[in-house]
Amino acid sequence: MSNEYNPKNRSGITPYFPLDINQLVSAFKRNLTDRSTLAAAETSTGAMILNTLVEFVVGQGLEAQSSPENSVLGWDEDTRSKFVSEAESFFRMYAGSRRIDHYGKLNFYQAQKVAFYNGLVDGDFLLRRSYRNGHHDYEPYFQILSGKWVRNPMDNSIDTKKLAGGVEFDEAGREYRYWIAQTMADLVDSLTSKPVYKYNPRSGFEEYNLVRFGIREANQVRGIPVLTPILSDIFDLEEFKIAYRMKAATQALFTGIITSEKDAPAPAVSTIDTIRNLQTPPQPGEAEMPHNVDDVKMGSGNIIQLNPGEKFDMAESKVPAADYKQYMDTELPQITAGVGLAYEMGLQRYNDNYSASRATIAGQEKKFKNYRDDLAAGFCTPEWEQVIDWGIRRGLIEAPGYLEGDWRYRQAVLAVTWVGPAPINIDPKKEVEAHILAINAGLETKEQACRELFQTDYEETVERIRKEQEMNPAPTVVKDINIQDSDKEGNDE
Repeated sequence: MSNEYNPKNRSGITPYFPLDINQLVSAFKRNLTDRSTLAAAETSTGAMILNTLVEFVVGQGLEAQSSPENSVLGWDEDTRSKFVSEAESFFRMYAGSRRIDHYGKLNFYQAQKVAFYNGLVDGDFLLRRSYRNGHHDYEPYFQILSGKWVRNPMDNSIDTKKLAGGVEFDEAGREYRYWIAQTMADLVDSLTSKPVYKYNPRSGFEEYNLVRFGIREANQVRGIPVLTPILSDIFDLEEFKIAYRMKAATQALFTGIITSEKDAPAPAVSTIDTIRNLQTPPQPGEAEMPHNVDDVKMGSGNIIQLNPGEKFDMAESKVPAADYKQYMDTELPQITAGVGLAYEMGLQRYNDNYSASRATIAGQEKKFKNYRDDLAAGFCTPEWEQVIDWGIRRGLIEAPGYLEGDWRYRQAVLAVTWVGPAPINIDPKKEVEAHILAINAGLETKEQACRELFQTDYEETVERIRKEQEMNPAPTVVKDINIQDSDKEGNDE
């Protein structure tokens, strides 16, 4: 039988409906989030992984680099340069204030770390964007809500085809409403959730968007905590660590066991009674109580003579504590690999070989870039577009044709690139030399090198250098770098 398409055989194009991924994720979401929160708060391994990801992915915050698409705009170089300078300066000033935050506690760069951490632990976070007192009239702001509070209403907790994990769908399968858990006035859980619309036109402008991490299927609406694949390993490692500490504590207690030979006659006074009386001798007029073996403890420095037929043995833990380091060195690489984190990056312990360490860092940067892209697409870029649009409409940023152009033109004006923390420089001299070669070969700009090496703004750096030269007119002598000679100095061992 031919497998070619036959218009008369409509069964060949009938859609296939597999198990709903949203119901599957929602069924385990609460448990995964709770366990991830526990691992992050109470285990050193979980905290190490999350703190490392936040530090190297976000650092002090992703910096915006305006990148208008001149192929669409047709601006001359002066117009483009002026817009880039005004847009970046305006955004940096407003984003650096706490006015941009609904709670007035965080600036944009601090909020990035909070949002990313929430996304890692909970799998997602809810972003609310709005304007104070009307559309485009006053200041824009955002609000971050933890993903753990997006849940089904308690009176309808069972997932359906139109409601899963606190997200409600329309007939086309697109999300249009979120259910947020609510508390009563006295902060007692009211066991209910309040619905909010993804777009609320009645408020002028208000938008909710669930920013997800760990997406594996196209229609998946809830993210998965990053620690999910390694949660069991983290808690197993924590149990082994506790056992190791118990081993050390057991030996420190100097606990002993007294045994008697099988045929030895019972002594008139047992050694256990003797030990007990040494520890807590009876007071005058107080009758001796029958001994309890559980109450007997060795005194510090006591020397006790045993009865005939008795011998003393030290209690020794059988936990393989001597293999603790070997076990850690075996488990930690597997745990860190489960979240795409290099073992050396997690422990900040690098190989002495420069090439090997540099290869590890370069490979890790690709994974960090994926995380940055998710954070930028879900949080940073929407905020950039909202703030720059507001600045243009207020006349604070000059963008010819923006207000009259179509969506494609406006998107070309608002195009932006996000730059993260500079990679670790194991050998700063070699890193700088590599960028010099790239600049001389025309493969990158000084602006790119400035951002990648030091995460600094090129124009601001040039301006500060100019001011320094005006204050100190004496010429600064910088020796030319001989790349060939420098390579001979730092050969790998």
